[in-house]
Amino acid sequence: MEKTSSLQIHDFSLVRGGVIYQLLLRFSLIKPGSYSVVQRSIFFALITWLPLLMLSVAQGLALDSALQVPFLKDIAAYSRFLLAIPVLIAAEVVIDISVITTVKYFLYSGLVEAAELPNFKAAIAEVAKLRDSILLEPCLFLIAYIITGIVFIRELSSVTSAWSALGTGTAKQLTLAGWWYALVSLPIYQFLLFRWLWRFLLWSRFLWRLSRLNLQLVPTHTDLAGGLGFLGITQISFGSISFAASTVLSGSYCQKVIYQGVSITKFKFQIIGFLVLSIISILGPLLVFSGKLLKVKIRAFQQYGSLVTQHNLLFEQKWITRQPPQGESLLGNPDMSSLADLGASFETIKKMRIVPFGLGTLIGLVSAIIVPLLPLFLITIPLEQITDMGLKILFGV
Repeated sequence: MEKTSSLQIHDFSLVRGGVIYQLLLRFSLIKPGSYSVVQRSIFFALITWLPLLMLSVAQGLALDSALQVPFLKDIAAYSRFLLAIPVLIAAEVVIDISVITTVKYFLYSGLVEAAELPNFKAAIAEVAKLRDSILLEPCLFLIAYIITGIVFIRELSSVTSAWSALGTGTAKQLTLAGWWYALVSLPIYQFLLFRWLWRFLLWSRFLWRLSRLNLQLVPTHTDLAGGLGFLGITQISFGSISFAASTVLSGSYCQKVIYQGVSITKFKFQIIGFLVLSIISILGPLLVFSGKLLKVKIRAFQQYGSLVTQHNLLFEQKWITRQPPQGESLLGNPDMSSLADLGASFETIKKMRIVPFGLGTLIGLVSAIIVPLLPLFLITIPLEQITDMGLKILFGV
């Protein structure tokens, strides 16, 4: 308990800090000691989506049949402001609890020896310092506005006439809702996404610093990763960010398929690229432990291999080539038990991975990315075919 107190592990957090966090605390949108997910999700929906609805209604653009994409039929707006933003906010709970548990585990499990505690504490302090930088989040907002300009111009050119802008080509004029979308709604979404990217970079930096420590890795650990297998589970929590981004992609692609008649095959390379990039980005930081795990595996393979050889030679001399001591029975003899235990340990070392994650981690991340894209595939399949598939699955007919 003394070690924990001195290191202030309970204060470690990727999300409880920064200029925006302090502002939300001041305006009671976050309660101390709470994530206030529902409260903040409603707040951001009120300032990103609701004004768009009200301004569209005021200008008669909410359900105007003359528009290619009236506001209340804009799938992309729903996915971005009513789905993705709440997911990005809720991700704070999932990810923060996960990383806090991971940081505590490094200490409690004995992976970090006493001599490395000052370096461990320094790594934690660095995360807090970078997280609370005064200039960071204003810079992220500036980047968000720049990216918003690029995205907005592209979106305007992708449709003939929509609630955000009327007219065609260069003669398009922004509506009132369009101005709010460009100046408020879209920059907020971009900022929340970029802030998560920054937080992920902080976590990656923290992992890199931990990989420089003299960690007490165990080659015979049953997680087949020297005792670091829990890191794969932690990285799955960051899949919630990919889930949010995938939701926006799905909404945008669905809109193009429905309103512009674009074939889903046009998006296959973008989807594959997004999937691969997300997996590499999330699991890539764990590769900093690969060198250390490889050294541990090679060293253990040699040491345990030598031990197994010596033990098996003695076992053979005692029980095979010579007569066993009088009165000793082979059945239930501890020699047999030690032989089996050493063999099992050696097999574990042989199976040990040089990356702290396995197939389960990969499946979890792929699922988080693919699930939001399912509606995109479903809208291209006729209803009768979906019904037939459901009947075959349920009843085998």
